[in-house]
Amino acid sequence: MRSLFLLLLLVSFVSLTAQSRISGSEIIAMLDAGKDVRLENATVTGDLDFTKLADREEEQKEGWNSRVNYRCHVRNTLSFVNCTFEGKVLGYLSEGDGWNGKNNKPLYNVDFHDAVTFRDCKFTEDAHFKYSKFYDEVTFADSRFSEDALFKYTEFETPVDFSNTNFRGSANFKYTDFEEEVTFASADFSANADFKYTKFPEGVDFSKVVFGDDADFKYTDFKRGVTFAGTTFEDSADFKYAKFSGDSDFTGTDFGRHADFKYTRINGQKWKM
Repeated sequence: MRSLFLLLLLVSFVSLTAQSRISGSEIIAMLDAGKDVRLENATVTGDLDFTKLADREEEQKEGWNSRVNYRCHVRNTLSFVNCTFEGKVLGYLSEGDGWNGKNNKPLYNVDFHDAVTFRDCKFTEDAHFKYSKFYDEVTFADSRFSEDALFKYTEFETPVDFSNTNFRGSANFKYTDFEEEVTFASADFSANADFKYTKFPEGVDFSKVVFGDDADFKYTDFKRGVTFAGTTFEDSADFKYAKFSGDSDFTGTDFGRHADFKYTRINGQKWKM
C-alpha cells in the first residue's frame, strides 16, 4: 500500500512538473478567480493581456476627446521566475491610437496592487505598462526584453529592481515616477533609452550600465543622488536641463561619442565636468 501511494505521488509530481506551458488567458482566469499566480520555468503562450481582467472600472474623461478609460486591477500576487512569454505582455492597451478628437475608442490601463515579480524572464514580444501603477514591490531583475519595453507615465510606489536587465528593443521610461529607490545596475540598453522628464525622488543606481544607443535624460530630476560609476555611453548622452541633487557619482563613466550637459544644474549650481 505504501509503495502504491509513493508511485501515485511520483506520477502526480511528474505530471505537475511536465506542465510547463500555460496560456495567457489561463493566467487571467486565475486572477479573475482571486488566485495568486506563481510560475517557475514555464512558457506562457499567447498574449498575457491584463486589460482583459473582469475587475475593472470605467473612467470617463471630460474634454475635447471625451474618451472612455477602463482601469483594470490585479489584486493578487504575480510571480514569474525563469519564464518565457511568447506573446505580448499588456498592462496598457489603446484601441485606435492617434491625437484627434474623433478617436472615441476605449483606453485600458492596469493597476497592480500586490507584489509583482518578473525575475530572469524572457519577453519575446512587446511589454507595455504605460500608465500602470505598481503599489507593492516590483522586480524585473535579470530579465530580457527582446522588443519594446514601454513604461511611459508608469508609477512605482515602492522600490523597483531592473538590475542586470537586458533591453534589446527601445526602453521608454519617459515621465515615469519612481517614488522609492530604483536600480538599473549592470543593465544593458541595446536600443534607445528614454528617461526624459523621469522623476527619481529617492535615488537611482545606473552603475556599470551599457547604453548602446542614444540615452535621453533631458529634464530628468535626480533628487537624492545618482551613480553612473563604471557606466558606458556608446552613443549620445543627453542630460540637457537635468537636475542633480545630493551625491552624484560619475567615477569611471565612459562618454563615448557625445554628452550634452547644457543648462544642467547640480545642487542648484551650473554643471561643471
